[in-house]
Amino acid sequence: MLVIIVLAIIQGITEFLPISSSAHLLIAPWLFHWSDPGLAFDAAIHLGTALALIIYFWPYIWQLLKKRDRLIGYIAVATIPGAVFGYLGDQWIENTFHTSSWAPLLVGISMIVFSLLLYWIDHRAKLKRSDKDIRLRDSIWLGIGQTLALMPGVSRSGATISTGLLLGLKREDAARFSFLLAIPITIGAGSYSALKVIEGKDSSSVTHLQLLVGILVSAVVGWVVIKWFMQYLNRHNLNVFVIYRIVFALLVIAIWLARR
Repeated sequence: MLVIIVLAIIQGITEFLPISSSAHLLIAPWLFHWSDPGLAFDAAIHLGTALALIIYFWPYIWQLLKKRDRLIGYIAVATIPGAVFGYLGDQWIENTFHTSSWAPLLVGISMIVFSLLLYWIDHRAKLKRSDKDIRLRDSIWLGIGQTLALMPGVSRSGATISTGLLLGLKREDAARFSFLLAIPITIGAGSYSALKVIEGKDSSSVTHLQLLVGILVSAVVGWVVIKWFMQYLNRHNLNVFVIYRIVFALLVIAIWLARR
């Protein structure tokens, strides 16, 4: 149960910060020699973080729905590239990052490369536009940006926030759209894992209680992290996350080399 709780906490923290949840969920079991909890657990923690997003942003979402705001349509459009590329690239990602002995090294390199890109974009951002200024073309670019996060180490929130900054959005507005965009994509990722479980592709023995704990822990931790991060972006840049990513990546690479 301890492993389940730790992984759910990792998901709740890293899903929303620009530090890559997929990288941390891949590295933690490799680092501590934990067995893979399986697809059912993956579906559960994605459901938990989706719940955190819906609960935190519900007042804002409700206003968008009541007004039939065009932002809803733009979120739908931005979801398409990630869904398509995620489906088409699923097997390649599995073979490259989940079954290859080189996966930790690739994750470390990916984290460093995107850290430098994140730093460069964050310090060049004009920070003039709000999410109300988003247009169809912007949503397409944000959707394309999100596809970069299919590679562990990039970060879904980092990729979409960076794209938003390139488009001139303020940090908080870029993060808000990123999180709204995360709702359908996170539910989709969880549903895809659940479908594989139904098809009998999951051999794990995670209990129903462990799945419930995974949902609740990732949801609670996720909600706290969203609240903190949105307030943090009001007054700070992304430097602390860039530094963390590089330090984490160098440690992963060093451990991987030591184990060779």
